Amino acid sequence: MIRKITYSLVGLISLMLIGCSESPKPPKPVEKKPEPKKVSVINKCQLNMGWDPWEPYQYLAPGDEVKGLEIDLVSAMAKEAGCELKFVQKNWMNLLNGIRNGSIDLLGGASKTEARKKFAHFSDPYRHESFILYIRAGESEKYVGKDLKALLTENFRLGVTQDYIYGDQVSELQDDEVLANNFVSVPTTEVNYYNLIQNQIDGFLEDPFVAAYTVKRKGLQEEIEAHTLEVHSGAVSIMFSKKSVKKETVDAFNKALATLKQTGEYQKILDKYSH
Repeated sequence: MIRKITYSLVGLISLMLIGCSESPKPPKPVEKKPEPKKVSVINKCQLNMGWDPWEPYQYLAPGDEVKGLEIDLVSAMAKEAGCELKFVQKNWMNLLNGIRNGSIDLLGGASKTEARKKFAHFSDPYRHESFILYIRAGESEKYVGKDLKALLTENFRLGVTQDYIYGDQVSELQDDEVLANNFVSVPTTEVNYYNLIQNQIDGFLEDPFVAAYTVKRKGLQEEIEAHTLEVHSGAVSIMFSKKSVKKETVDAFNKALATLKQTGEYQKILDKYSH
């Protein structure tokens, strides 16, 4: 019994010594889970919106802030579409060139034409335009009962802004080889007011909201008046450069416009400038 116990104790001690002599196994490395990709908070849809002074649709307010009916409408659509706008001021001709070369991404208040469709996308129409003839105060009796063609036939000098679209009626008259000579084009619309007062033209076409705002601001109520002659130019859209803006962005603006009309936000913006 003593021998068996001795052998058992010796075996037990040997096993313990062997276990102690073995080096511990290194711990398994902890697998690192891949870090989630950080989502950029910067909006990738950043667009240059061109504008030229045309109150109350677009103008520079105190603090160098661009405001107006056009600005509010397009800005609301851009926000709904997930885009940020940067405003770039130039005259209309330079803005159109910017649309052609892609340095300007979009313009508001644009009429769709076949010529423009070659270099621009157009949104769904978002408002309608009309133009009224403005003349020197006290001269309305001279032009009673005469349409635009009759006036031009009598050498009426009509002021217009370069590259503005005044509708089919005016375009046809501008294409007339004889009557075209009576159109006086200027780079910015406010030059028409000066030309009329200085007797360099006999009248000019202007949006009634713009004219009323400008005449009041310039204190020209005693010098310029509205004639009853009205020209309808049709609906206007947002014009996007084909060189810098994808069609998907245009579609996003169209969806945004529909949403704004459905929620009533669109009408709120219009009401803000109708009083």
